[in-house]
Amino acid sequence: MTVIAVLPNSVSIAPAQRLTLGSRFLLVSWTMDGMADRADPVGPITPSVDGEPVRPPFTTLTIDTGWGGRRVLSILPAPRDPRMPIHFIANNRVIAELRTESGAAELDPAGLLGSLDGAARLRVLRFLFDFACSTPALRRDAAFAALCRRLVLDRAAEPAMLTVRATAGGELLLCAGALSGRFGPISGLVVLSPNAVVRAPFDACIGPDPAGKGRIAFDLLIDRGLCASGNLLVVLGANGVACRRFPEQPVGLPTLTDRLNARPDTPANVRHYLLSCLAQRGRRDASAASAVSELQALAPLPRRQAADAKRPIGASLDLAVPTADGGLFLAGWLHDPHALAAELVVSTPFGGERRVERFAYRFPREDVAKLYGSTGIDRSGFVLHLPGTPEPAEALQVTAELRLASGGALRLVPPPRPRAHADARAAVLGSLPPRFATPELLETVIGPAVAPLHAAHLATRSEPELVVYGECKLRPAVSVIIPLYRTLEFLRFQIACFATDPAMADAELVFVLDSPEQRDEVVHLLRGFHGLYGLPMLLLVQSANYGYSAANNAGVAAARGNRLLFLNSDVVPDRAGWLPHLVAALEERPGIGAVGPKLLFDDDSLQHAGLYFDRDLQGAWYNHHYFKGLPRDFAAACRPRSVPGVTGACLLTTRAAYTTAGGFCEDYIIGDFEDSDLCLRIRGQGLDIRYAPSVELYHLERRSIGRHQGYTRGVASEYNRWLHGRRWADRMDELMARDWYADDELRPSKTGRTRKTAQVTR
Repeated sequence: MTVIAVLPNSVSIAPAQRLTLGSRFLLVSWTMDGMADRADPVGPITPSVDGEPVRPPFTTLTIDTGWGGRRVLSILPAPRDPRMPIHFIANNRVIAELRTESGAAELDPAGLLGSLDGAARLRVLRFLFDFACSTPALRRDAAFAALCRRLVLDRAAEPAMLTVRATAGGELLLCAGALSGRFGPISGLVVLSPNAVVRAPFDACIGPDPAGKGRIAFDLLIDRGLCASGNLLVVLGANGVACRRFPEQPVGLPTLTDRLNARPDTPANVRHYLLSCLAQRGRRDASAASAVSELQALAPLPRRQAADAKRPIGASLDLAVPTADGGLFLAGWLHDPHALAAELVVSTPFGGERRVERFAYRFPREDVAKLYGSTGIDRSGFVLHLPGTPEPAEALQVTAELRLASGGALRLVPPPRPRAHADARAAVLGSLPPRFATPELLETVIGPAVAPLHAAHLATRSEPELVVYGECKLRPAVSVIIPLYRTLEFLRFQIACFATDPAMADAELVFVLDSPEQRDEVVHLLRGFHGLYGLPMLLLVQSANYGYSAANNAGVAAARGNRLLFLNSDVVPDRAGWLPHLVAALEERPGIGAVGPKLLFDDDSLQHAGLYFDRDLQGAWYNHHYFKGLPRDFAAACRPRSVPGVTGACLLTTRAAYTTAGGFCEDYIIGDFEDSDLCLRIRGQGLDIRYAPSVELYHLERRSIGRHQGYTRGVASEYNRWLHGRRWADRMDELMARDWYADDELRPSKTGRTRKTAQVTR
């Protein structure tokens, strides 16, 4: 497009001077009379060569001079024909012209900043640096870098030296420096090397002078490649420009974590700055992302809460657990009787932010009520789950502000989340008393937090260690899978029963240790039993505790039999010859998918005579055992029959039924409800499940799970129950509408009693 510039006779064209910027750009400068500008203001200025507008990139800056005029600077690509004049057009007229004939005036670099005050000089330097940093062709131009160094060093001939303090995230260094107390806020940081002009990757962290001399101290994370001897750091501020030199990089620098641990008095704002910078780099740099996790784990921010009984409002974040799917679980308390709080704003190291205006799930906290002397029920405790998007790396610690309606804020810092996923899962499950774990809360708060933590924990599995005792059978009649967790005192009785039972000769024994800290003890124990009885055995040692389902599934993967017996380590046979009877019940007729025996407590009362489902007073589904607590010879418990399910404490099935069912579902925590889940999956194949009372074993119920703090100290059971009910409610409803009793005398009345005696449930 051709531009026709209209030039009134009364307006003169300002002569311009040029300065070559590298090999491809020009800096053109001219001055204008300040009074004329006010009478006829200049609009946007566009350079033109041979009647054609110059194509970007180009930029223009207009600044006031010290004598009342205005100086205009324009950076633009050099024309292909250096003999062509360049016109500058504003308001449809030519206001300046650069002629290239011989003898044209050249701009003196030193005079570029002449007659300008401090603010104007800062604008010129910022103008040059901003354009260079956004223009790759100029950013890496050695001639332009040399010009910038000259302009800066003309104003600061002997720059002070920065200090390098630590390494961070592999290729980052922590530097520190100081500025005049009159420097003002830092508005930009540029690194000048002999061959390039590069914007510093991060802003600086400003703080008071630790020496108390009224100066401004700053910390700066910067790439190791930029922190080279001879490079200059240009600091642009509200009131001036400063220049600092990078020193020779010292040998043996401490890591950032080591430095922070050695200096526990490091201000919280510096720690937050380091985390934020590393997290920003961590979006594309795995080493920086790892440094974020390391820094949070080894040098976390100190916990901060507002717990002063003399103040009218208090709060604490006791637990903050970010999850891999971007979710964030919070637990804590808020004491706000006067409704002063407006919202809670939570920030992650990677820049994520969540806002909470309403705490839907509240429960009493006796410790908070005691602190504030509250009377009555003080529902200050809360739990909540905030969904979000995944972040570049695992966040272990967040920060928060409780913002008040007045505009004030209380800063809160929770402790770091437990590093291990299993520990974080246990912390979430233990964050509220079980009596407050309503189905709605489990659905919206606990479930969304626990599920990704549990999945992440399971994802850490490696192949279990295999220890073989004796020569194992190639085709065993039955593979007996026995998970071990903590409880070992009944193992000697169980193995002794197996060893003295001729019917066990065709069985394969597969023990799965789910508490690897007991590995040496169990290996030694089983070696002794093998030496004593000569019984072949397999031992699988899991790398961590992954729960009952995972242990059984690992055992099946190593087992060779087509019949699978899942047996708890606290189950002991009453007499020899029990296993063939159980196998016979499984194979009594086609279409049977699983069978379970009669299980007894140590006082000979019934523990299990089949499993069924019922609802509690709130309508939630529970698992129950028929005739639990009644005498061993109770007539109804002595009749074989179909049942909705059987307990996993002793459950015999076929490999085909197990495989089609997908094995034990590993979504349940530690151990509970996965046996009924498997039974429902087997029934879903159209197979029957039978109770075989002719086989009797003693079951010292729940001895292993009772030693798992992650299960007993929290709402794991409520979570498993909710998960099971959510998945199988319709199927359980359908099953329990059927008649499971062999004759009328077994049919329960409306009171829950059979016609002969009471039916006691778990």
